[in-house]
Amino acid sequence: MKALFAQNQLDTERPLVTESVKRAVVSTARDSWEVYFSRLFPATGSVGTGVQLLAVAHTGIKLLRMVKGSQQACGQLQVLRAYSFADILFVTMPSQNMLEFNLASEKVILFSARAHQVKTLVDDFILELKKDSDYVVAVRNFLPEDPALLAFHKGDIIHLQPLEPSRVGYSAGCVVRKKVVYLEELRCRGPDFGWRFGTIHGRVGRFPSELVQPAAAPDFLQLPAEPGPGQAAAVAAAVASTAAAREVGRRREGPLVRARSADRGEDAPALPPYTMLEFAQKYFRDPQKRPQDGLRLKSKEGRESRTLEDMLCFTKIPLQESLIELSDSSLNKMATDMFLAVMRFMGDAPQKGQSELDVLCALLKLCGDHEVMRDECYCQIVKQITDNTSSKQDSCQRGWRLLSIVAAYHSCSEVLHPHLIRFLQDVSRTPGLPFQGIAKACEQNLQKTLRFGGRLELPSSMELRAMLAGRSSKRQLFLLPGGLERHLKIKTCTVALDVVEEICAEMALTRPEAFDEYVIFVVTNRGQHVCPLSRRAYILDVASEMEQVDGGYMLWFRRVLWDQPLKFENELYVTMHYNQVLPDYLKGFFSSMPARRPSEQQLQQVSKLAALQHRAKDHVYLPSVREIHEYIPAQLYRMTASSTWLDLVSRHRQQTQALSPHQARAQFLELQQHRCAGPLHPCCQPQRAQLPQHDPRSGAVSSGGRARGESAQCP
Repeated sequence: MKALFAQNQLDTERPLVTESVKRAVVSTARDSWEVYFSRLFPATGSVGTGVQLLAVAHTGIKLLRMVKGSQQACGQLQVLRAYSFADILFVTMPSQNMLEFNLASEKVILFSARAHQVKTLVDDFILELKKDSDYVVAVRNFLPEDPALLAFHKGDIIHLQPLEPSRVGYSAGCVVRKKVVYLEELRCRGPDFGWRFGTIHGRVGRFPSELVQPAAAPDFLQLPAEPGPGQAAAVAAAVASTAAAREVGRRREGPLVRARSADRGEDAPALPPYTMLEFAQKYFRDPQKRPQDGLRLKSKEGRESRTLEDMLCFTKIPLQESLIELSDSSLNKMATDMFLAVMRFMGDAPQKGQSELDVLCALLKLCGDHEVMRDECYCQIVKQITDNTSSKQDSCQRGWRLLSIVAAYHSCSEVLHPHLIRFLQDVSRTPGLPFQGIAKACEQNLQKTLRFGGRLELPSSMELRAMLAGRSSKRQLFLLPGGLERHLKIKTCTVALDVVEEICAEMALTRPEAFDEYVIFVVTNRGQHVCPLSRRAYILDVASEMEQVDGGYMLWFRRVLWDQPLKFENELYVTMHYNQVLPDYLKGFFSSMPARRPSEQQLQQVSKLAALQHRAKDHVYLPSVREIHEYIPAQLYRMTASSTWLDLVSRHRQQTQALSPHQARAQFLELQQHRCAGPLHPCCQPQRAQLPQHDPRSGAVSSGGRARGESAQCP
């Protein structure tokens, strides 16, 4: 924008005078300023996302939050996630303030008091973009055995094509019952009009019309119809899109055949599959060509660097242009700035007043704002840690640390993924090579990011110092029912599902259906707000966000589903479930209240459960009246004299004397399970504890006023 103003000599004294300049200013602002031409709505998501605002613009939607700026006192907006309208299939409102964005591969759920206005605005944009579009999106899988038909998966974008060959005098046609029928030969809305013709991933074919719906033209397929030699695959890799990469790459290279660039000669040597060198041969700039500024990079011997191997090795000289061939000059400028940031973080270039955290945050933000640059970032870091000859002793180590951090936040494209994984595996599995441990950590971080989406919160200065010092984990406290504590090692990419699986493993639970019954809750406001964490939530992101909101937050581990029968062998399992069931039992959630006096059977059951509670505390003496009062639901205790309860409990105490505390807790649970005629489940009970209620204004879940340490859900 500054360059545009300078070019047209505009300032406060010389306002805009021509319509063309006005249009140029508006167009530049609309395309380069992230949220300036957006309508903002208040919105919240689940804990761990940090969403505060939803921006709707002509290109799509963005999830925003307000962060403290270095210069602005009031803060500035940060983009957490961006989705184009080509990604959005449709929007629904399951409830009055709830928005559900159905994307090609995921769902995004937000809560907003302006949900209806948001849906109306998004629907209007999508409707306009779909007009005259020659793209459709698959709403169901279509995997036919006939190779003449076009196979695709739900969410794939298909480019509609006219049928070939065309016939003289007929302008358009369609496929009906697997044969070509021209529109002129069909009645409109005829019963046989049910097939379409299109292309995806370099393949063409017919497919049923009912399996697709109109879609906005995706930005990543706006490519030249006939790309020049060496251009198509490079553009595909640069935009980090699997669909685009396969489309343009196979259209030029043919199916399942290694690309041989025409401008590098048909005699280019065959390289092992999925190495970084093979990726460079396909997608890097031609090393024989001069950089745009007319300069040539020099090797250590002073001769011109002309090989791909040189482009994949450490350099002390900043890059003059991107490694991946990018035709856009603005992207090239980003790539050179990115390489300087990499060099500064590794200590190979002066930081110019910036801290290493500032450099890292700028690099991560660049990758977050411009997905097209993520592959370039990975390639630059791999280049600087390969054959590193820096005079700085810790340069290579810091480069590996940087690679580990980037892998925890941003995924690479599926085009680069197998090559990058192969590089990391070669380092981690080759005996004698340095940095084997961190290479393995990089691989694990990258796989986690591809699966769960990557970290959202930037690392704190404390976390960054720990990572640079080689400390890859921290101890985090998790509270189990009854005040049981578990201090678990939380790594950079640990998610809530990992914590659930680790604690379940301690309880000898290994089946996935058992994991589904347990949830991690974050508890704030002194126990007054309880919110379940998504299984995809990164624990360090949650901790970072909660430390800014409520330094006294807690993380709870609780069972919320009770479909699986109880087990009684593992001591931690029994203790955890006993502590979660007991408070609700004492509140009367497992007892149907008699009209007048408990039956003899009820008296025997309740007194035996009281004796088991006494033994579970490892007590062998006869309980006092006050203790018995604490072991029996208050509603039942008041219906019978204290002396009667004391007499009944003393009889059962003799039977429980030989039990260990673990056995007493197990018997207590077993009796409760038998009384429910199966696995303990909230639906079995005549009275249910209140489920946590989601607060759409704050994104939190209220525990219904329960005191700290009490169960947030009926077992």
